[in-house]
Amino acid sequence: WTTLGKYGNALSFNGSNARVTVPDSNSLDLTTAMTLEAWIFPTQGGGWRDLIYKGPEDTYYLESSSDTGSPATGGTFASSLYGPSALPLNAWSHLAATYDGQTLRLFRDGVQVASRAQTGSIAVSAGALTIGGDALFGQHVAGRIDEVRVYNTALTAAQLHPQLAVRDVQ
Repeated sequence: WTTLGKYGNALSFNGSNARVTVPDSNSLDLTTAMTLEAWIFPTQGGGWRDLIYKGPEDTYYLESSSDTGSPATGGTFASSLYGPSALPLNAWSHLAATYDGQTLRLFRDGVQVASRAQTGSIAVSAGALTIGGDALFGQHVAGRIDEVRVYNTALTAAQLHPQLAVRDVQ
C-alpha cells in the first residue's frame, strides 16, 4: 500500500512479481456483460501488463499496456481490442472496458477510444482474478493502481467518467 493513490491509498506494483490474487467466486463469472475499470499510474510501459486479469488463460482482461504499447481489453470471447496510443508514464489515467453482448468498448479518462461489434458469452472460469499481474504469463504492472472495479453489467460512458470514480473503498 501507498498513500500516493489517485484517491487516498493505492496499491504499488514493482513490475516483476507483485500482484493481488482474488480467489475465484461465482460473482466473477461475468457471462453476458462486464465492466472492468481502474486508475493506473504506470512507471513503465511496453509489453503486456495486466491491470485486471481473470485466468487461467485470458477469460477476460484489461491491460494497461499490450504488445503495441497501448491499453487493450478482450478475453476468450473476443480477441484484443486496442487503444490508439500508450498511456503517459508517471501520470494517472482512468481505464475501463465494457461489453454488453453486442459491443466491446475501451475507454480512457472517460472517453471511448475504441470499439467493435462483438457477440458471444464470456466463459466461466474457476481461475483466480488478479490485479497488477498474472501467474501464467508474468505480465506485471510497474506503478500504482487505484479504484479497481469489476461489474457484471456494462456501465454507460456517463457512469465511467473518471470524476465518478471517487469511491475509495478499503
